[in-house]
Amino acid sequence: MTYAYDAFFSYKRDRESDAWHRRVKDKIAYWLRLELARTDVRIFFDDEEIRTGSRFSAKIADSLRRSKCLVCVWSPLYFRSSWCLSEWQSFLQREVNYGAQLIIPASFHDGETFPDTAKAIQTLDFSEFASTMPRFWDTESAVRFEESRLRPFARDLAALIRAAPPYDEAFPVLIASEHDTQPELPIGRIADV
Repeated sequence: MTYAYDAFFSYKRDRESDAWHRRVKDKIAYWLRLELARTDVRIFFDDEEIRTGSRFSAKIADSLRRSKCLVCVWSPLYFRSSWCLSEWQSFLQREVNYGAQLIIPASFHDGETFPDTAKAIQTLDFSEFASTMPRFWDTESAVRFEESRLRPFARDLAALIRAAPPYDEAFPVLIASEHDTQPELPIGRIADV
């Protein structure tokens, strides 16, 4: 067996933002093809790669193991999802085991509520350009987003892909539990502050 994907795209699914995430993945893949001078760049994206009838958890585990790097698009809800945490923790462990940087994170929303482990990692801020509006991609903001964030992100991702360790069937796949997720923040009263 060998790698099947250059990167695994990890994000918190939500009907409101899924199309935005898909478009970000497509833009990154385009610039990544140029950075790597290859036409066969593959990024795992769950709603494109998992077919009806597939065993979801087995396909995710296999795809994590067979991806060179992890692209994380973090939001506060990312850290409340055991699926997202499993993806991230699997690559954190691989980084420790192989002494290589394999995770490239971006933020969909502010990082104030991110866990300390995530806050300690340099993240490219996409939040200014995060949009649930389909027409966003026809705006000047989308042009700025592509130039100022997505192209540099693809350049950095290409460097990680080039430096990824050789494929190893023993790459860890960790399963996060609900206890690993961040608790929901309590809603307080202004008088409590």
